[in-house]
Amino acid sequence: MKKFIYPLFLVIIFGCQQAEKRTVAQLSLAEVQNEITAAETKRLLFTLAADSMKGRDSDHKGYFKAAQFVTDYFATHSILPHYPNYQDTLSSKGVKSFNVVGQIGTYDPKKKTVLIGAHLDHVGIRGTEGDTIYNGANDNATGSTAVLQIGKFLAQFDWDKNILLALFADEEKGLRGAYHLAQRFKEEGVSLEYMVNFEMLGTTLTSGSNQVYMTGYNYSNMPQQMNAIAPNFVQFLPQAKALNLFMRSDNYAFYKALNTPAFTLSSFDFKNFNFYHKAGDEAEKLEVENMNQIISTAAFTLAKMLHQKTVITLTPEAQEAPLERE
Repeated sequence: MKKFIYPLFLVIIFGCQQAEKRTVAQLSLAEVQNEITAAETKRLLFTLAADSMKGRDSDHKGYFKAAQFVTDYFATHSILPHYPNYQDTLSSKGVKSFNVVGQIGTYDPKKKTVLIGAHLDHVGIRGTEGDTIYNGANDNATGSTAVLQIGKFLAQFDWDKNILLALFADEEKGLRGAYHLAQRFKEEGVSLEYMVNFEMLGTTLTSGSNQVYMTGYNYSNMPQQMNAIAPNFVQFLPQAKALNLFMRSDNYAFYKALNTPAFTLSSFDFKNFNFYHKAGDEAEKLEVENMNQIISTAAFTLAKMLHQKTVITLTPEAQEAPLERE
């Protein structure tokens, strides 16, 4: 009997590996939507936006509890630490903090890198009466949930590029975490091909369900490349250009430091949520089903872009982008 066990074992393992590779090439949106479940999205969202996280601010220590949750999630789902203990440490206004940075597979400094990120922090506790915990469910437990879900999904496969996942500290204090990591990448010679940032995904874009807009829409070919994979997923939002949202989230630090395509995807369009930076930004108010569709579509799109070796390039208009945050 022993003669047959070992060869059979090899056949099973080899068959599983081959099936996995075929799945990457033949991946369908329906498969990803079945795998990235609304129940898991809800669990992550409600955990990160819970009162026990104290608004995920480093001053009130809630950020560190949220960061530990992220670290544990990464470790559970085969996402390795890119820096020791996943921590890219920094000091912000006298308080030591850190970005949480993970990697999928082995990091090769000779290869190009794709970064997927979101800010984990929020504004903490404010006031002394009523609801004093600013949970930041939409801003930005939703984006953080997206990074966790997408990271877990992509970690199933082997890629020929470095894929890094970052949850940023101190975005609410002036993009400090993102600027710190972007500068570190520059000093380390990281060849960053492009960066996709997620922010405020918990409500339905006014133009339709399962849609996001991209900041800096005209600064690269990324919207067109994404929409070629998932039609109508990425929209142009006039307010995003008018308010210069391109430079108001963590993507901007990487564009500025590394002159690389770096953009934010969001579904908050100033008409569909009235609790921005208010205590009422609670998980119960968010549309989890639509959020889950956005996350699964983004995971599908990024997987296809990686598999197809999609080239993302800046347009001449990007060179006219502002160089300082207003």
